Parts: sequence; C-alpha cells; structure tokens
Amino acid sequence: MLSFILSLKTHWENTMETARINVSLPKEMLAELSKEVESRKRSRFVAEAIRRLLEEKRKKRLVAEYKEAAQDIRRINQELEGVISDGLD
Repeated sequence: MLSFILSLKTHWENTMETARINVSLPKEMLAELSKEVESRKRSRFVAEAIRRLLEEKRKKRLVAEYKEAAQDIRRINQELEGVISDGLD
C-alpha cells in the first residue's frame, strides 16, 4: 500500500473549503489512477468519486425508507378499510 496526501475538496468546485486527509491505496490502484488522472487533478477526481458514492448511498437509503413507509401506509389502509365505510351506507 502506498500513502499520499490529498487536498480533498468538500465539493468539486474551487469555491468550497478544503481539508487535507491522508489516504492509503493499493499500489496497483495508485498506478492506475496515475495513468488516468494528472497528479495535480487527483484531489478533484477523488472528491468527485466520493461525492458520487455518497449520493448513491443516500439514494439507496431513501429508497429503503420509502419502501418502509409504503408498507406502513398499506397496513394502516387495511386497518381503516372497514372503518371508512361505516355509517356511509
């Protein structure tokens, strides 16, 4: 594993505050990254990759929450089915 220091953007735009972190990567991954991305653009690349993965995780969590809420709504609707028609005949 090789370690390198990144100036990680909190967002891919230059207008955002940055924080320095230490990241360890397998040598092969660093070599591949170096082939694909110029050394002065690695921070932006890594920040964008992290942003996308975090967004994907948030979306998956939201889907799970919607599914759970839908189950609760179906359960409540079933419980209320008989009550709604009471007295309307």
